[in-house]
Amino acid sequence: MRIVDGAEIVSAVRRLFIEINYEPESLCGVSFADDSMGSFERTLAAVLQENIEKSASERRPLCQDCGVAQLFVKVGKNLSFSGAPSLEKLLNRGVEEAYSEGLLRKSTVIDPFERKNEGKNLPAFIHWELCDGDKLEIYGIAKGGGSENVSAQKMLVPAVGRDGVADFVFETLRNAGGKGCPPYFVGVGVGGTFDSVAALAKKALLEQVSEDNELLEMINKKIRNLGFGVLGFPGICPVKAVYVKKAPTHIAMMPAAVALNCHSFRVGKVIL
Repeated sequence: MRIVDGAEIVSAVRRLFIEINYEPESLCGVSFADDSMGSFERTLAAVLQENIEKSASERRPLCQDCGVAQLFVKVGKNLSFSGAPSLEKLLNRGVEEAYSEGLLRKSTVIDPFERKNEGKNLPAFIHWELCDGDKLEIYGIAKGGGSENVSAQKMLVPAVGRDGVADFVFETLRNAGGKGCPPYFVGVGVGGTFDSVAALAKKALLEQVSEDNELLEMINKKIRNLGFGVLGFPGICPVKAVYVKKAPTHIAMMPAAVALNCHSFRVGKVIL
């Protein structure tokens, strides 16, 4: 059994969320410009590029919406920790310190109707996965409200196949338009259950993988006809990347979810 110092976990989460709000690895080397763009869309793409560069050089948040903190955590069965009665408390402490020390806007309210904001950006929304070994792997995403609001989930029937899923992705993007601040990074989840497929779509964004190239090709072909571009203005580049993850499901179901992320793609990972 390996014991990790709780203070090390808190510190790692604090650094992770500060960095993904200022200089996320997920945007390293990313360019929103495309040779096929018109002059107006190229100008908008250049503004987004300048924003990324200034965020890193001037240590300013990439977006004024610093998002809710979401964590996908893999915990080895041979790992333990010190400093708190639960790993959840350590992760939340790290998030709270990040949003305080990093001068990040706190976007989480503690009641969906009363809308009270305690100024802590807590709780972090945590998904757990147990695994072999003694590793602690933490994916973090700062998810803004705009792109989250235009994400979608649907219970499809198996008969619609890949084409039906691709249509659903296209429909979600068309309905989103410029409301979620494109170019979008798109996570698609297919399979599982009603409650798990949305998390699967988020994992596609975090891991930046595609587990079904045939579906990916169909989606990319359809989204060429969306009719809008950068920031929702007329153009040809509304999507930067599409990622797909699949899971086993029931014989009568084909759940699908589309997790949209705005151009401020704030994702990172730490392994202890």
